[in-house]
Amino acid sequence: MLRLARAALSLAVVSPTYRMPDPVTRRREAVVSEVRYALAAVRCAARLAGLVSDELVVRELLRDVIDQTDRAERGVGRLVSTSSRDVVP
Repeated sequence: MLRLARAALSLAVVSPTYRMPDPVTRRREAVVSEVRYALAAVRCAARLAGLVSDELVVRELLRDVIDQTDRAERGVGRLVSTSSRDVVP
């Protein structure tokens, strides 16, 4: 009986640690998600164009586009992780 009382007491003290994001945060995360999907589409299109082309210069330029797209996506990922840390109280 004493264990049950202690368990009930400890449960009463616990508060939720997750808070639903406000509308501005949800909107920002939706926009960031759209940017990530667009970057993925650009990367796929550049890879496909690189497979079709026989010219070395074109393939090198497309590889640079893919590298810059990857870099932009990593930046977006850092933006998301930073903004999610800002939301937690």
